[in-house]
Amino acid sequence: MSRVSKKEDQFYVLFQELADKMVVAADCYYDIVSTYPKHANRITEMKDYEIDCDREISKIFDLLNNSFVTPFDREDISALILKMDDVVDDMENVSRRYELFHVNATYPEAEQMAALGRDAVHDIQVLFQHFSNFRKDKEVQKQAGMIHDIEDQGDHVYHSALAKLFDEENVTATHLLKWDTIFGKMEDILDDCKTVATLVANVVLKNA
Repeated sequence: MSRVSKKEDQFYVLFQELADKMVVAADCYYDIVSTYPKHANRITEMKDYEIDCDREISKIFDLLNNSFVTPFDREDISALILKMDDVVDDMENVSRRYELFHVNATYPEAEQMAALGRDAVHDIQVLFQHFSNFRKDKEVQKQAGMIHDIEDQGDHVYHSALAKLFDEENVTATHLLKWDTIFGKMEDILDDCKTVATLVANVVLKNA
């Protein structure tokens, strides 16, 4: 059982709500990338999901500003939720670039990286399902480690994608620039997820 005050419990409820909204956004992001341009119409949904997450983050900041007691350091709470926000912002950013760059076909590596991003966010959701008892629940550290592993896989896919991209013949500089940008942003998503996991792991260590 989690031993937190009613006030502290509100933070964990909001963390979980934010993680749940991130999963909805991540599933949409993967659907857009993996089927593009079939579900290009869902790009506008991504903006809506980003706004939903922004609202959730505002709730957490409001609670933070009006709370004398917090479950752990204020600076850590702020850093954590802002990095969670970055995950969704970058997913929306990638989805929007498919539209802005007039992409008419995708790469298998893009689908792989989108799948890894989606999986990392699902692991973040599981992590936060256990977070209220982070001092004792080993699942928190386990999920953080799994997210780090996913980011490592993403590094391999990212470098493979770039090698393949720049080995292609008869492609324009514009094409190279577009996909270099898209792959870079996809890598940012995985880096963001890893940072979320690292921040959580640091909270556990500081409050052990």
